[in-house]
Amino acid sequence: MNPQRLMMISVVAVVLVIAAFAIVPRFMAGSASGEIDYAANPRLGNADAPVRVAIFFDFLCPHCATFSDQITPVLQQEFVDTGVAALYFMNFPVVNPVVSRDVAIVGECVFEQSNDAFIALEPIMMRAQSNLRSRADAVDFALAYGPDLDGGALRDCVASPEAAAAVSADVAAAGAFNINGTPSVVVDGRLVTNPSLANLRTAIRNAAN
Repeated sequence: MNPQRLMMISVVAVVLVIAAFAIVPRFMAGSASGEIDYAANPRLGNADAPVRVAIFFDFLCPHCATFSDQITPVLQQEFVDTGVAALYFMNFPVVNPVVSRDVAIVGECVFEQSNDAFIALEPIMMRAQSNLRSRADAVDFALAYGPDLDGGALRDCVASPEAAAAVSADVAAAGAFNINGTPSVVVDGRLVTNPSLANLRTAIRNAAN
């Protein structure tokens, strides 16, 4: 083979390899953008964990229920329990413009009383989406299944403007990342464009290194 042609082929191969390495990370995670107030949101894991994973969800979203049932437990086992990451739960009510927001407000008020109560209640509420038809349903459900919640305080909180403002703050954070659906996941400030378990594993491992 002509030495000059061989050199040209080698250069093209190197360029293609470099391009592949540039494209794959962009597929895995979007560019950093926006700000998240992690301390203001429910957390699974240690606040000092080196990697912060923000899950934008809707209690009425069927895909979020699947995520909660199939992906969150794996992330907990592999990254939360090992101290690598903490998961943060962010409201993004999109399924129903009224009921989704009302249920999100109830979730915020559960968290206001107890982070542990929210963490315990989140998967239960996800599995009971068909029973959450109103704010009153969500309050009753939370009091029935949430551990050690004060009913009076919960109802007062749900009626307060502060709880609604907390939900609005999460929605604003989602907007900063151009999120338009649920579940959406941000790993250390980078939106994972396809939050499959495989992609989340890669994004968390990359963030930890």
